[in-house]
Amino acid sequence: MPVLRNANASTVGQAPHEFLQTGGHDDLSRQTYVSALRMHILNQIGGGMRDVYERRVKPDFKKEQGREPQNQHEVRRAMLKDHYGRTWSSMMRACQEMVWDSVIPVIERAQPDLNDRIHGINARHGSVELNPDVNLPRYLTATDIHIMPGNYYTERTLNDATQAALYDRGVYVYQNGFAGPYCDGIGRSMAEFIKQRFPDLQPRRILDVGCTVGHNTVPFTEVFPDAEVHAVDVAAPNIRYAHARCESLEKPIHFHQMNAENMTFEDNSFDLVLSVIMFHETSRVGLRNILRECHRVLRPGGMTIHCELPRTTDMDIFDAFYIDWDAYYNNEPYYAAYTKTDMKEVMEKAGFNGETYVQDMIPDFYMSSTEEFLAAAVGNKKKDDAHGRWGETVKWTTYSAWK
Repeated sequence: MPVLRNANASTVGQAPHEFLQTGGHDDLSRQTYVSALRMHILNQIGGGMRDVYERRVKPDFKKEQGREPQNQHEVRRAMLKDHYGRTWSSMMRACQEMVWDSVIPVIERAQPDLNDRIHGINARHGSVELNPDVNLPRYLTATDIHIMPGNYYTERTLNDATQAALYDRGVYVYQNGFAGPYCDGIGRSMAEFIKQRFPDLQPRRILDVGCTVGHNTVPFTEVFPDAEVHAVDVAAPNIRYAHARCESLEKPIHFHQMNAENMTFEDNSFDLVLSVIMFHETSRVGLRNILRECHRVLRPGGMTIHCELPRTTDMDIFDAFYIDWDAYYNNEPYYAAYTKTDMKEVMEKAGFNGETYVQDMIPDFYMSSTEEFLAAAVGNKKKDDAHGRWGETVKWTTYSAWK
């Protein structure tokens, strides 16, 4: 059952597995410092941004323009003219780079031994299927998402998985442990939410689209233990590492290297098709293609559900500016397009039944009490968002529909 996440989460508490690379004492000290610094920038310095906007930036804008800002773009330009806003933005960007810099030396030292161990793993629980001919979409190759050097897909040697090892440790440092010891907070939120919100859904086969290293796939094997769980990702390092990680954790997941826009599964193959925080890293064309594929592989009567960051169109213009910052300065160029997408329209065009479309807001599993989580899951209870404040209850937006 959901529990309240310890507010003193740290980079030391990541759950170990055979392939996790954390480094030695100095590496851990550096990672802990960077992670704590990021939380300080988000919570303390970022927490003062609205006050600066209300007291100084908005009045100055109104005095100059004769009106208040009308959208997040005007707020962004105005805030970044202010010394406080510029300082916050510079620190955010620099700290994001520091996250990866604190982990990269650890991963470099682990290669090639890490790759050899992953390549030689004996599959006892799940399976792995690689496809060297898969086409990488341009929305992945055009930029290093999250400013992660090499993005998800880069391979520097034969059978390389180190890019995924970088992501596994780096994302934990980035989150300061607030997604739980297994970095599975969002996936666990989704799985528990589905179980409570749709109690009649008893999936026999589940597909996670865009799984990266499987953090958020694993909870579905636990919440739905009778289901056969599959996961796809376009990046070979992710698939290699995800399979090895799950074998170490003894989780039965079948990983496939596929482009989600053109999967090789047969029609009507799955009862539940999902994705976790993928849409904002996908182009508009790619999103439509992926949803059509989700519809194709879903059996009649099955459900698709996708969890994402909140859309800026669903919040006030200051919060929209705050969360939209990543689109401009954290190498998330497709986030701005996602936030303007009418998800119901796109899912209907993909073939889903629009009358069954539901948009929910769910709390984070590790940052909500049991009562809070169940109230939101069963009653579809909505609360005010706390954008950019990881220490408070975080909410995720889900889009679901039936075939």
